[in-house]
Amino acid sequence: MMLSPKQIAEALQVSESSVKRWCDSGRLKTQYTSGGHRRVGTKSLLQFLRDSNKTLVHPELLGLPAFPADENADPEKLSEQLCEALLNLDETRSRQIISELYLSGLSVLQIMETIIVPALHLIGDRWQCGDVQIFQERRGCEIVTILIHDLRRMIDEPPAEAPQAIGGAVSGDPYKIPSLVIETVLKEIGWNATSLGENLPLETFASAIDALNPTMLWLSLSYLRDVNQFLQEYQTFYQKYGDRVAIIIGGRAATPELLKQMKFFSYCESAERLVELCQTWSTIQQPHQTS
Repeated sequence: MMLSPKQIAEALQVSESSVKRWCDSGRLKTQYTSGGHRRVGTKSLLQFLRDSNKTLVHPELLGLPAFPADENADPEKLSEQLCEALLNLDETRSRQIISELYLSGLSVLQIMETIIVPALHLIGDRWQCGDVQIFQERRGCEIVTILIHDLRRMIDEPPAEAPQAIGGAVSGDPYKIPSLVIETVLKEIGWNATSLGENLPLETFASAIDALNPTMLWLSLSYLRDVNQFLQEYQTFYQKYGDRVAIIIGGRAATPELLKQMKFFSYCESAERLVELCQTWSTIQQPHQTS
């Protein structure tokens, strides 16, 4: 979405001349039409707001939900608020919370790790106690996917020459959110990351490697239907692709006992750990075997 200085001025409740000065000074990344008119992309404006601490008075003009300021809210409180909004099937309030956090300057990784993931854990805890209905859990997860896509739209696309990562959840694993989280946080740090989805056999990942030739492959193991069958299939898969791509393993089903029987490039217990690994990628040698 490309915005004119007038639209930005209305959203921020500042003068149009101020916006034009930001454009012409280079503070606000600007494109110019053939007629010399200033145009600013939504992502560029959001980055400017984060960097300058300017207030977005009318976010609805940018297609974002309006949100109330709550500067004193801590992560634990916000994750509880998000949990309640998800269980109440309140998509608008959920989006308000996440939009406010992003514009406050938090990184996508911080929002994922300190707000969204803890909120999902709270829902899981209540599910275990019998306090959450199936429809609440299912719709809550669908809203979370919307939140992640909101965050995706707020960050710049990595350059075409950036390292490529693909991944997803293995066969029998129905959970798509972990891979959506990984895809988004890797994009934020400049990787061309693509989630292939959930419940995918290793043959699908093999086909993707052959077609896309990625630098990295992540395998999300939140649930394994048959551990022995997975290990047998994975051994064959690794023998063919272990030297071609850095295989990253993660997920709660990746127990110490399971990992002892696997070879892989690295095990990452969280999105934060994977981001740390990728940020130092230039210092890492070619994929090596880990057992």
